[in-house]
Amino acid sequence: MAAPACNGGTVSRSSLKARICCERTAVPCTSTQPAFRKCVVLTASLRDECVANNAAVAPLIRRSVAVAALSVKPAEPQQLQQTRPSQNSKWAIDPSENLKSTLEHQLWTFGAIAVLGATFLQGVTSLSAAGDFTSMASAVGLAYLLSDLGTGVYHWSVDNYGSGSTPLFGRQIAAFQGHHQRPWTITEREFCNNVHQVFKPAMLPAVLFLLASPWAAPSFNTFMSTFIFLVCMSQQFHAWSHMKKSALPPLVVALQDAGILISRKMHGAHHRAPFECNYCIVSGLWNPLLDRSGFFPALERVVLAQTGVEPRSWHPPEHDWKELERPGTKA
Repeated sequence: MAAPACNGGTVSRSSLKARICCERTAVPCTSTQPAFRKCVVLTASLRDECVANNAAVAPLIRRSVAVAALSVKPAEPQQLQQTRPSQNSKWAIDPSENLKSTLEHQLWTFGAIAVLGATFLQGVTSLSAAGDFTSMASAVGLAYLLSDLGTGVYHWSVDNYGSGSTPLFGRQIAAFQGHHQRPWTITEREFCNNVHQVFKPAMLPAVLFLLASPWAAPSFNTFMSTFIFLVCMSQQFHAWSHMKKSALPPLVVALQDAGILISRKMHGAHHRAPFECNYCIVSGLWNPLLDRSGFFPALERVVLAQTGVEPRSWHPPEHDWKELERPGTKA
């Protein structure tokens, strides 16, 4: 297999796993444009094998190779402190690790579910003809499809922009970065502890839609209640995608196997630095289309053009960042 050019030099293909992600920039690997920094070498075997003739590009190559140096080590108590970047860091991590559900968590979760259920019921009881039922069923199906897309766009945004100190979204941004470092914790969170952080901000729009439901079309009521519910529940679907089948209820396993809920295999592809694909976490149906079409790289170029801000996925994590294994796991 021919070795790809790297700005005039060559890259050994001794490892079949080696690949260079130049496709994200839609420019050839020989480019000397600043966008070349997005070419991320993902395989350690390529380290020091790419010899560039242009000194302006060489530093970017070296920075990209740093991704391959990421280590995965068992989590020790001191590591959980040492590897946490500062609050203003692009890789800020929330140090709190409360995994139990509190009364507040339960009130936000079940309160929002009750409000959404009332809106859905309003839509069902307003049905007057077979045509209304068809319209309602279509609304539920559309909500299912768009909720997957919506979670993907939101997941992409908090994965790539902002920090722990960002107003309104800082806590969630930090939580997503913490999840990349310690992905097992989401499986240990109790249900309300895990999902209340999504149901809580959803409460206000849920209440507003309920108040408006007597005057809204049945299909609108069923669409909005289903859409918001699935977006909120995506946090639990996400948790299930990190769990072994033996630890899941049979119904959840069946839904994952049928592709109705996001599976462990599909979401697992997201958890590889630089975390740049498979963002959708309801069913994952949109992931192949969005990733192959270059949808998110196109959005990133728009954001860069408008704000001058590059996404996190264009950069390797900070030098002291490590993905940790669950405590007690053998190395």
